[in-house]
Amino acid sequence: MDPLQLSRREDRETCLALLYEADMTSDSIADVLVRNHADEDDYGTSIVVGVDAHLHQIDALIDDVAEDWTVSRMSGIDRSILRMGVWELVHSPEVPTTAVVSEAVALAEDYSTEKSAPFINGILVKLASTQRMN
Repeated sequence: MDPLQLSRREDRETCLALLYEADMTSDSIADVLVRNHADEDDYGTSIVVGVDAHLHQIDALIDDVAEDWTVSRMSGIDRSILRMGVWELVHSPEVPTTAVVSEAVALAEDYSTEKSAPFINGILVKLASTQRMN
């Protein structure tokens, strides 16, 4: 694995931890970033800030494609992974769609339940078909 991929993977794991912490504690993203001494130049921090800035749009996109589910009913980990993936799909076009989806699925496999990875994959693939052309 090249160093950029490894760095991005680590950044996404950090991002997941920060988003999950903010979600579970109801603390602001700004407070969570300060408390965790987040590096503002990290890719993961840019995702966290982006998710925070576009949270309503992101959640609406997820709700639109998640059949029989709403964002509020999802587990905190799944919700955080999906928010990251949707932000990347919509606001980070330089990241290939396959990378966004596969990284989100890998995080779900590592940190959530066995049913989460296919669930997250399905939602992100559906969104990619409407949000991306590549």
